[in-house]
Amino acid sequence: MPNSSAEAFEDGVDLQIGLLQAHVPQDQTSWTGYPFPRLQVSKEQEMRTFRTIILENPFLRATVLPGMGGRIASLHDKRTNTELLRRHPLLEPQAGGRRGAFVREGIQIVLDGEERLNAMGNMACQIEHATEESEDAAVWLAETHTGCGLSFHARISMPHDRAELRIEVRVLNRWLRPQSYDAGLRFYLGEGELEGRAFYSRSRKAGVALFSEQVFDGARVDGEFLEYTRFGTPREIAPRQVDNWVVRILPISGLPCVGGASSEAAASIDEGVLRVQVSEQKLGHKLLLLTVDGKTLEAPVDLYPENILEIPLGDLRPVEVALRSPAKKDILRFSALGAATPGSSLHAVEGARLTFAMSNDDLLRASFEAGSRHVAHTMLGIKALREKRFAAAGGAFEQALNYNADDHLLWWGKAMAARLGEEDNEAELLNAHYLAPLEPALRAESYLSQPLNLDPEPSRLLAPLAENPEEFIEVACLLIEAGLFDQASRWIDEALRHREMAMLRYLMAYCLLTATKLNAEASEQIRLAVQSSLAPPFPYRDVERDAITLLASTFPEDPHLRVLNGWVGERSNGVPE
Repeated sequence: MPNSSAEAFEDGVDLQIGLLQAHVPQDQTSWTGYPFPRLQVSKEQEMRTFRTIILENPFLRATVLPGMGGRIASLHDKRTNTELLRRHPLLEPQAGGRRGAFVREGIQIVLDGEERLNAMGNMACQIEHATEESEDAAVWLAETHTGCGLSFHARISMPHDRAELRIEVRVLNRWLRPQSYDAGLRFYLGEGELEGRAFYSRSRKAGVALFSEQVFDGARVDGEFLEYTRFGTPREIAPRQVDNWVVRILPISGLPCVGGASSEAAASIDEGVLRVQVSEQKLGHKLLLLTVDGKTLEAPVDLYPENILEIPLGDLRPVEVALRSPAKKDILRFSALGAATPGSSLHAVEGARLTFAMSNDDLLRASFEAGSRHVAHTMLGIKALREKRFAAAGGAFEQALNYNADDHLLWWGKAMAARLGEEDNEAELLNAHYLAPLEPALRAESYLSQPLNLDPEPSRLLAPLAENPEEFIEVACLLIEAGLFDQASRWIDEALRHREMAMLRYLMAYCLLTATKLNAEASEQIRLAVQSSLAPPFPYRDVERDAITLLASTFPEDPHLRVLNGWVGERSNGVPE
């Protein structure tokens, strides 16, 4: 057996890629890719170097492209020297999709059953190295700028001793209203078919089997894609609801077909030969065959992941096959007459529609309802922050955490309330970092907790956010939503040292008008914003909508605000007030 260890490291790859043209649609209200620009396939190509994160053990190698939406671009089965994903010499965008063009290659995370709007954009990432030989190697990916209220953290890991890839995803509805949701994975595997839990291409002798402790009802083939989603059709995820799910990907290759698959092995019977491929070493096991005449035959076997076990059956025609461990547990069992596809069911999530316009008494009444209590306590906490009642805010967030402990923004809110109330917040920050280490609000809290620095140079602490500058806007909106205009103004002032963005100027003007009534200073921010062209990212968050609406009424002569106000006005239905 090869030396058993896993490693994660950064590398680069040169890919010939078809170029795209971006432009802003005239009718933003009906544009399905809003707030991103429309993409159009061009005939031009160029060789481009992409940053890659490699996860590798003795049996499997995965290549992640953070700059292409965090997709897994390659999954190479080293046991048989087989690429499991369908790959093309040219990374060629295809016409279609919500933004007008998409790239089909790889394994992608989806949030609502369709390709994400940022599926070709950059993602925050962080390597998690294995410090000991027996540990997994992993990479964290995170995305907050999704064009909707959903964000996610994903941990892609590879164990040291078996052929398996594990994808753990924590999706958060950041908004205080329900969102369309059907998260999962989208695989570009080329031709093939579902065979039980496995999708397999007999012509390429390559595929995957998928396993999860959560219910995934949405396994289906769509052309050359395999969709593996939670529901199969979009449903609602409630305000601030967190959905955690894990998918284990078992690579399968070198078999003529797949008769059965488990999270530890796959097998086939073809032309009188039984073949078994395991994901990790299996010693002292037994292979059992049930024949058509009711007899059970068994044989001791030792199996190794780097070799496919082949057993000629001769005249035997088994009806059932099992691989049994020394503990007498069947790690693989399938019908030789055809595998059954497991069924499952999942109930829809009903989101609570609460608003900030509700009185505290009404929110307290809503807190007794199982489906809305965490949202009600969250809103009570935010309202307390707006009123500078920091102890009360911390208490409300604590109540919300009793029902929604995986919401890292709740931990952040509680930490911020503690800091502003001059209390220790270390435990809250540790919990938030554990749940979502790349959340930009946590980096903002680290910056805002420091003494005011009059140094004109940008803070090095916030330099990583400049790679995804929309996160500056995301944090500003969170602070404004909490009514912390002084904190938001300080944040925006620092963000503008890193990246000049028109939306940051508009949000600063909104803070000045709302908190201080300094119209002249707000007018100066509008003047500076107008110097930038009307370009993405366009406003889509609730706070951005409120800011644009107020600014457009205060500065009606501004042409950019008139356009933006028209766009956001069409998108305001169902927004909490």
